[in-house]
Amino acid sequence: MPQTTRMLWAAIAGVLIAALCTPAHASHDDNGFDPDNRSQAVKGFTLTTKGQGAMEWGKAQLERSVITTSWGGGDIEVHDYATSGVTWAAQTRCKDWNALFTSCDVFTIQYNTAMTHTDREWLTMGCHEMGHTADLGHRSASNDTDNNSCMRSTTAAYYKFDTHDLNAIAAGT
Repeated sequence: MPQTTRMLWAAIAGVLIAALCTPAHASHDDNGFDPDNRSQAVKGFTLTTKGQGAMEWGKAQLERSVITTSWGGGDIEVHDYATSGVTWAAQTRCKDWNALFTSCDVFTIQYNTAMTHTDREWLTMGCHEMGHTADLGHRSASNDTDNNSCMRSTTAAYYKFDTHDLNAIAAGT
């Protein structure tokens, strides 16, 4: 095989490896999970009353952005599970990547009912996890100085998307 062909295949392999090995939750803008489009159907599965409220609040927060939502299956699946022995209150995962692993076709959100949460914390979790489905990563004190974003990595965070979050969703989706 000629040297040029080998170099081309090596470059292609490097690009594919880099694309497949990206972190799930990196910086705030355009490095979370990319949704497959700006229209997302949300469906809850055997949710507690608090889980249902968190899902509805998170969906309402997405509606404030460029993403439109509807009820039904297909894009965002929300569950309650009691998972002991872990430190997370909720998590978002990509259940089904598209063929090129560049965007997520189906997200799964899990609220951990093994932990006790206030009503406000449930709202914060709903907003936060839905934010991950809109390509938002975590924020910290250095990039959320007024502490008004639900994308902080704590249930004590604010319970809504702020303007920075909404702009990041518009830029990243």
